Amino acid sequence: MDTGLAGKVVLITGATRNHGRASALAFAQEGAHLLICTRRSMDLLEETAALAAKSDVRVVTDRCDVTDESQVNALVRKGLTEFGRIDVVVNNAGWRARGALLDITSESWNATLATNLHAPFLLCKAVMPSMVANRWGRMINYSGIASFRGASGATAKMACEGFTRGIANAYGKYNITANLIGPGSIAVERTPGQEIPAGQGTATDNIPIPRQGLVDECTSLVVFLASEQASYITGQTYLVNGGAYFL
Repeated sequence: MDTGLAGKVVLITGATRNHGRASALAFAQEGAHLLICTRRSMDLLEETAALAAKSDVRVVTDRCDVTDESQVNALVRKGLTEFGRIDVVVNNAGWRARGALLDITSESWNATLATNLHAPFLLCKAVMPSMVANRWGRMINYSGIASFRGASGATAKMACEGFTRGIANAYGKYNITANLIGPGSIAVERTPGQEIPAGQGTATDNIPIPRQGLVDECTSLVVFLASEQASYITGQTYLVNGGAYFL
């Protein structure tokens, strides 16, 4: 299948590992150039860049706190300077406050809102003028199933659903789509402090597909939603969760 992504420029946040790295490598295999960032380990980001570059594409890396508007704007300016355009944005960076309502600190709550809602807002706002000018673009945001299952700490992910649909509604006339992916229990390496406590998260022994999902099972959907084949799909939420929750 020809995805039409060869020569496109894809911006991916949180591209050091897991979904971010897998998406970067998958887009590179389709011939897309990359603008990838992290706010943590540049060494891991450069590892991602080196792996992606084996597909003979250009890769630009940068350190960026995606909750900081000035840093986001600088990242987008760098991408536009290096490539002349940004065609696809994958808002992959995430953080979630865990625990019951009374156990969530204000600091953790604010970090969750900043990373899962404010950051996609900043990235989309910064990139949108370029996409409108080119009359082509793809916004792909990450959510999860926790908000559908009533987890207080996942409130920002539900809000990101509304934000994504707003983008879809306002910018479809410019051939710009916006969709959201909600992974269930996926086998990933977790940031220290973000490990899932025993008894929390999605149980995998009593769901229709009784196992954890794989990162690549999300990545293939990301690439499809960015492709020309998905040009009539917008404002949608796709839950990759083995049937743990049905919309």
